[in-house]
Amino acid sequence: MPLPRSSNPAMPADKANPITSSVSPDLDAVARFIRDMLARGAIAELIAAVLALLVRMRDLNTELVARIAAKSRKRPPSEKLRRLQLELPGVFAASANDNAPRPPPKKKKKRGPKRRHKHGRPKLPAHLPRVPDVQPVPDDKRQCAVCGNQATTIGYKTAEKLDIRPAEFIVRQIKRETCACQHCHQYAYTAPKQDEVLDRGILGNELLVQAIVDHYDDAVPWERMERSARAQGVPLSANTLASTAGRAIDLLDPVVAHIKAACFASELTALDATAMPIIDPDAPIGIRTATLWLIEGDHRYAYFHYAPSGHDDHLEALLAGHTLRSVMCDGSATNNCVDRAGGARGGCNAHGRRKFVEALRLGDTRAIPAVELYGAIFHVDAESKRLGESLAERFDRRQRESGPLVEELRRWLEEKVREVEPKTPLGKAIGYARRQWKRLTRFLKDPLMDLTNNEVERDLRRWVLDRKTWLFVGHETSARRLAAILSILATCRKMGIEPRRYLRETLAKILAGETDLAALLPEAHQEMLARERAAAAAEVIEAA
Repeated sequence: MPLPRSSNPAMPADKANPITSSVSPDLDAVARFIRDMLARGAIAELIAAVLALLVRMRDLNTELVARIAAKSRKRPPSEKLRRLQLELPGVFAASANDNAPRPPPKKKKKRGPKRRHKHGRPKLPAHLPRVPDVQPVPDDKRQCAVCGNQATTIGYKTAEKLDIRPAEFIVRQIKRETCACQHCHQYAYTAPKQDEVLDRGILGNELLVQAIVDHYDDAVPWERMERSARAQGVPLSANTLASTAGRAIDLLDPVVAHIKAACFASELTALDATAMPIIDPDAPIGIRTATLWLIEGDHRYAYFHYAPSGHDDHLEALLAGHTLRSVMCDGSATNNCVDRAGGARGGCNAHGRRKFVEALRLGDTRAIPAVELYGAIFHVDAESKRLGESLAERFDRRQRESGPLVEELRRWLEEKVREVEPKTPLGKAIGYARRQWKRLTRFLKDPLMDLTNNEVERDLRRWVLDRKTWLFVGHETSARRLAAILSILATCRKMGIEPRRYLRETLAKILAGETDLAALLPEAHQEMLARERAAAAAEVIEAA
């Protein structure tokens, strides 16, 4: 029996009902349709139906080829207007800098001594130790060539080079002193044993700190550390290193709990998630996809949270009991529980712009006005950042400059929604912008709200790059420990703290019996660093 088709022979080919799906065509159905139409003698309708199918398949193939070409670029795709103008020179009329305001002409200065420009290599940091490497004058050159007397050293010509000492494994001998009374021989006392990361463990604290940062911050696998150690004759086991490092991370749980509380108590909260492959023997392929959430607060704290799956139930359980204020996240339906937590939700304009850029790269030049308007909107915030403006000054600038641009973009969307096909890439971009309009324009009503969620995505990118090296996480305990240590490392970076030093000193305090949580927090370490820098600056001033 033939498939349904248009009853109007004059209907254009692209409007006729399809013979079969253009995505996964059923060849048997096509053959039956052709035989039925030939038997009926409906040659014109047969040609129209076949042409409609071929046109649709051609359009799908063209879009697919363009998408594959965009994905296989040798360089990361940039969505900035200047890059698009360089990438698509035939689309934009002007180059990137033609529309930029030109600076006023410089006034001619009177003649005088020219100020020398600072060229050459920069000075090396003063806090690094200087190790002399004396290169003496050869013996045959120490005799004066004029009078023949022996020359004496009058100084050195010094040049500095940045170098490094190779890592060296050592065996630290823990000697606990024992004293006894030599008179009555009835008293003896041995120094108490200090707490250890792992009772009777073989690995020292410094080795654990270096391994934790190398593994979780720089994606160095445990097995590679083992191979490097064995190449130096050190019998280091990857399993022992990983398990002991995990115990060290467990000791930092109170710090992680503080970071979590600080994120949810922040005025501005931002969140996003990415996939986490984890070994699961019950999964069909042995690996299931879990989720790693990142919650950031006030551009200062970063809390990573492991969830067994990507369902919104896990995020809702995480937000339970917390009242959010301003929240930045993307338009995913998974994030709808943010509204139920009381958060004033903003949208990511980078996602909104990206959809118009994709439509433009696929050849739809009707997206140019939206891309240009987005470029102007992003320029307003970039200029505010360049000038170092406060939140109030940035908000005033947004009202003056971004507000009219946003209104122009809204009018353009309302005009084009009636002209652009909704299933095309541009139509989908317009539909997304209109659905998310209230959230995308939240930055015009909330001074705290950012224009995009790029900061969270950048902080997640480090884990995404590490994931390519690790391939998967061993089990749920490792996944939770991973989230915990990433929270500490990311928070340290946001506060300008060197992670190795913080872990080294904090771990030492915990093992020494420190019970005051405030002394273990990154904020306390940041304040200590500020005092050290102030003292060093005062010494420099006094020396001058």
